[in-house]
Formats: sequence, C-alpha cells, structure tokens
Amino acid sequence: MKPINVTFEVQQNGQKSRLFRFADAEITIGFSARCNLALEPYADPAAELAVLTQSEPCQLRVKSGPGTFSLNGAVCVGDAPIKSGDVITTNAYRISVRNLPEPESPAQLVPVDSKEEPVVQPGDAAVPGTKKKAVEAEDEELTRIANASAIKAPEIAKEPAAVVPPPPKKAGLSYLYLFFAPVQEYLSDDDVAEVLINGPKQIYIERKGKLTLTPSKFANDQALQAAVMNVARSVGRFFDKENPRLDARLPDGSRVHAVMPPLSRVGTIVAIRKFRREKMTIQHLIDFGSITQEGAHLLDVIVKLGRNLIVSGATSSGKTSVLNVLSGLIPDHDRILVLEDASELQLQQEHKVCFETRKADEYGKGEVTIRDLLHSALRLRPDRVVVGEIRGGEALDLLQAMNTGHEGSMSTIHANNARDSLLRMETCALLSGIEIPLSALREQVASAIHIVLQTARLHDGTRKITTITEVLPLKDREYQLQDLYVFKHEGMSPEGKINGRHVFTENRPTFMNAARQHGLDIDSLYAK
Repeated sequence: MKPINVTFEVQQNGQKSRLFRFADAEITIGFSARCNLALEPYADPAAELAVLTQSEPCQLRVKSGPGTFSLNGAVCVGDAPIKSGDVITTNAYRISVRNLPEPESPAQLVPVDSKEEPVVQPGDAAVPGTKKKAVEAEDEELTRIANASAIKAPEIAKEPAAVVPPPPKKAGLSYLYLFFAPVQEYLSDDDVAEVLINGPKQIYIERKGKLTLTPSKFANDQALQAAVMNVARSVGRFFDKENPRLDARLPDGSRVHAVMPPLSRVGTIVAIRKFRREKMTIQHLIDFGSITQEGAHLLDVIVKLGRNLIVSGATSSGKTSVLNVLSGLIPDHDRILVLEDASELQLQQEHKVCFETRKADEYGKGEVTIRDLLHSALRLRPDRVVVGEIRGGEALDLLQAMNTGHEGSMSTIHANNARDSLLRMETCALLSGIEIPLSALREQVASAIHIVLQTARLHDGTRKITTITEVLPLKDREYQLQDLYVFKHEGMSPEGKINGRHVFTENRPTFMNAARQHGLDIDSLYAK
C-alpha cells in the first residue's frame, strides 16, 4: 500500500492555524522533539499518539500517556479509527486531520498559489523554538528533496476547518458524562450535591450534607487532567502548567474548580458543585425546612420593595441557591444585569443580561474583571445589578451602584454572621486601590446595604436561613443591626437531627410604611 500524504491543521490557543504535511506510514504526535509533529513540550513529555496510515481503516494509536489526548471530544485511551475531518485536542492545541484516506506519492509536490497558506513540512517543528526533525525515508535522495522543500515551503489551497459534530447531550450533562465517566453515577444522582476528587484514586461525594468515600477511581492523573482540560476548553479557558487553577462551569450550570500538581501534592484536585436540574423556588426552601411560609413572605416584601440585599454564609452553606430563589421574586418588568466569574446563577426572569469575566491569555492580555463588567453594566440601564460573589475591589463599585439608584441589587459574600459580612465588605472595598477614609467607607456600606440574609449548613447536614437582619444607620461610627427573623436551636433528636424553629423577633422593620405605600402586605406578619 502506498504511503498517504496527511495534512494536519494545528491551532494553538486560538491563534492562526498552521498546516503540516507528512507521508509516513506512522506519524507521531506528542510533546517530545522526537515526534513528527512536535508540540511545545510543556506538557507530559511521555504522552504520544501515532496515526497509522497503512491500516484499513487508518488508526489512531495511544503509544503512551493515555488520557492526555482526545479525539472528537472523547478521551483517547486505546486504538480508534481516524478519518479526514476528525479533530485531536490536547492542552491548548486543536489538530484537524485532512487528506485521509486518499493516497499520494510521497515525493509528489502540490502546485502552489502565492496567496494561499504555507504548509510546514516535516523538517519544521510545530512550535517555534522546538527541535526540527527531518523526514524519515528509506531513499536518501527523497530525504534530501523533502528537506529542501522544507526550506522553500510550498503552499496549498486553504480548506475550511473540518466541522466536528458536538457530542450527544445527556440531560444537559454531556461534558460530565463524556469526560468524567468514573463519577458519572454520582453526577446523575440528584441526591449528590458535590463530587470531590482528591487525585485519581480518592473520590468523595456529599449526599444529604454528609461526605462519603466512594470506590470510584480514574485510570491515572493524566486521564483526570484530560477531563479537566476538556472542560476548560468548553468555556474558553486553559488548564495547564501556566494556568494550574481553573474556575469553570459545566453545561448544566454545575461549578468546577480544579488545581494541578505541583500546587496539589496528591495529584489533580477537582471539586464539582452540582446544581439542581429543576430550578429552585421559594416553595422548595419551605419544603426543605430552610425557611417558613411567613419568612418567605417577608423575603417577598423585601425583594419587591427594592431593598439592597447581601446573602452571607460559609462555603457550601447554600448562598448561591438562595440568591437564585430570591431572583425569582424580582418583578418581571425589571431589567437585571448579572455579573459572575463563572456562570452559576439561574435567574428565572426573561429580561436578564448575563456577563462572565475572562482570564488573561498566555501573554497576560485580554483580562476582563468583575470591576470592568460593573463599569459597563452601569451604562446599560440596569434596574437591578446582581453580582455572583464579592471577593475583592468590586465591592466598592457595587456599593456605589447601590447608592446611586440601582435599588434591589444583590450579591453574596463569605462571612460568619451579618456584622462580619459588613466588615468584610469594608475589607474588599479597600482592595480596590482607591484611598477612602474608613469612616466614609463605613457610611457607604451602611447606606447601601439594607438587608443581610445569613445562611448556614448545620451539623446534621441541613441548610437553613438562620437570620434575616436589617442594617440601620450608623451610631458612633459603628454598625447598628436588628434581627427580624431567626432560627432558634432547641436541641438534638435521638437520630442526630437538629431541632429548632424559625421565629420573628420583637423588632419591627423600618420599611413597614414603605411596604404599605407600595401595596405590599407586611402587617399580617406582625398582627399577633
């Protein structure tokens, strides 16, 4: 069987693609200079594929490093047929295969057109700076001709990039099912809230608030990294040695955070926080015991009245879920702008505009932060601004938005109680780099934030809204707070469940008159 001229279109980090042509029976692809198609060697140098052009049909063989490469989105762990139009991906590379299985003479040169894209011959490296490799051929003269043609590279007509059909979707979890097969059963289980992968051999799940070790395992760390890399690519981000931390989302909205060795000492670490396929409503919180019907009524009044609100709580206490629920109480006629690092919120209104930050590229350019998005959002006529989470200097921008007419804005913050959440807002605002006296900043916080909802995951694994607190004007430059609604502990049951109840305090909200003026029923909550 005659050798086949195979062309590869290689694209790195979304840059302009380059074409490489080979006529070998076995064409190797990897991160070592010994490979025919030598990619930049910052990944696993042992990972290597081979395209066998003499097979019927042509085969893609994993020579080493299974799980590092993917073919049409499926992780490569063994031999697989390959044809023209298929796409191989790994790290920041996208490699499209052309000219299979049409045979050509190995010494044949293709006519050139001066306006067309150059083909890099096997004498060139795939990435500038990598070692060049000469064509391997039995005929010494053929080798000389091939090397000469590499110096004066001929050109071929540019073909449109092959269109690869997307992987089949499975209940909105296509990427999860495709790349995270070892934990597929847990990702499909609605009772599982989080999947925690501590390297390839140790996987925990959180079910009903309790952590459990599972018997599931990945083949190796390369397979786990390959899964995370595919998720990173799906949202236009990178996960490699230059970008060893990843914040991303999955098609169903689940949040993924991953850390690569050597930052983690036990292998690649991944945390997948799932979101309910069914959108949560305030009735769900009532059914779960997270709040009572009366407490839900109070929240409805607060949101419809346009009070600025912060949801505070520890990690995995349900802050994002509560924010999703509160968004369902916003009137449909309001225009809502949503700003997030990684899209998690599932707002239920029709008139919403969602934004997402962007990390810098490999040259340190193109970064778009929450502060940048807030700057744009305030010029896009928002009625309400919703920020996924306050972590840094964007706190000052949000405070200014809340104080300049954008009532009913919301966000979340990590804090242990309502007072701590205000103090942390101060700290985050100071990270903006703008020098502002603490007294003036504290005035901004107290006037901008009206309500703090505190969420908590209790010892029995249940999640509850533990307090609804109103922020009052400063007194002697100190924050003044009053709890309107609290959860009172009343001991433990023999089964280990926390006994308690939600109650209204004796404090009356200062916005009762405003609620009456807007036609909102609040007096029934305090009739007793």
